[in-house]
Parts: sequence; C-alpha cells; structure tokens
Amino acid sequence: MNVTEPEADTEYSRAPAASEARERPSAGGLRGTRTAVLAGAALASAMLLVAEFLPLFEVRTNARHSVVATVQSGSHHAYALIPIALLVAALAAAWRHAPSRLIALAMAILGAVALVIALARDLPDAQANGLERSGGTYVSAAASPRAGLYLETAGAVLLLITGAGGVILFPSSDSTNGRVQTKSSRRRSAS
Repeated sequence: MNVTEPEADTEYSRAPAASEARERPSAGGLRGTRTAVLAGAALASAMLLVAEFLPLFEVRTNARHSVVATVQSGSHHAYALIPIALLVAALAAAWRHAPSRLIALAMAILGAVALVIALARDLPDAQANGLERSGGTYVSAAASPRAGLYLETAGAVLLLITGAGGVILFPSSDSTNGRVQTKSSRRRSAS
C-alpha cells in the first residue's frame, strides 16, 4: 500500500490506545487510590500501636470464676508491633510525597508480618486451656481473647489489604499514560 508520510505517522499496531485508555484509571481515580492507601496505612498503623497496650487475653479458672491473670499484648511478643507501626507510618508519609508500587508492597509485607505475629504467636496462647495452680491444688483454666488480639489482627488485615490494593490499583511507572505513540514521537524520544 502506498501512502504518504503524514498519513502513516500513527502506529496503531503497536499501541492499542482505545483498550489502554479503558484500563487505566482517570486522574481522579488515582487521587482516590492515593488517598485510600494513605488513610488505610495511617489507620492500620494507629491500630497496631494502640493494640500493643491493650490486654491480649485473660485466664479464668473453674474454681474461681474471676480473672486469675491478664496478659498484655506488647509484653507477650516483646512489643514487636511497635517498630512495624512506626515503619508503616514512615511508609505512609513516603507514599504521601511520592506514591509507588514499591512502598505499597512494603506495606503489604509488613501487614503479612503483623498477621503472622497475631495468628501464629498470640492466637494459640489466647485460646489455650490447661491446669493452673490455685492454693495447693491444680484446677483447670482457660484463656480467652481480649481487645488487644482483635485490634492487632484487624490492623494487620487492614494493612495487608491496603498494601495489596496499592500494588494492584496504582499504575506502573512505565505506562504511556494512554497516548498513542507515533513514529515521529518515538524518533524524538530516542534522540
């Protein structure tokens, strides 16, 4: 086919602009994603920090129906969630200034670490049953979860969802922003 240079300037076979434009979020959608990730990270950070100072579980015996012992969240896992919460707050500040998929991925990984601490370290002890020495005899005792366990688990899940959402919804930096590339624009960018 013989065409002149101006008619063959657009390369449709290399950049399907119509389908890319539909897949990319609008500028308002990006702003919404940025705000949602920032709010989710800030809230999750606050939840993890507050959970460290709440009761994790309490132990009750059959002999006395009152609380025998209360264990704080922070002391149970050596205050491991405080550095995570502070790091998440720093990542949220970095996200506010320059959002990227790498920051969102770091948030998701920290959310997974916090969830492992909550479910693998704290949950088994918060649901344990056993014997407790009371007076000179042993009586059966049972632990029951308290607000600290629920809050740290919710904060970890929120952080994991926030980070994963940031990774999935935030566009990659190598996208062409919906522009059709022409031969002349490729020549200009190459030089």
